[in-house]
Amino acid sequence: MQIKFLRLPRSRYLERGAAELSREALKRLQWFDYYATHGRNAALTCRYFGIIRQTFYRWKRRYDDRACAAAREAATRYGGTSLGAAQT
Repeated sequence: MQIKFLRLPRSRYLERGAAELSREALKRLQWFDYYATHGRNAALTCRYFGIIRQTFYRWKRRYDDRACAAAREAATRYGGTSLGAAQT
């Protein structure tokens, strides 16, 4: 089995200290880092951090929505087509 490292969007920006995150936001980033490095197993992540799956999936959906919006914005900014646009 091969585990690929998942890099969070804007993580380099955060590593440089350009933005300060709240304690709660850092905790959620730890959830997703653990999730990505342990085979994308939500049940294991929830057990490890002592959270319920509903909470994990709520934040995951918010994270995924922001990542998709950022990808769409980047595609249109650099001359590509929007990922959500119909192609003719």
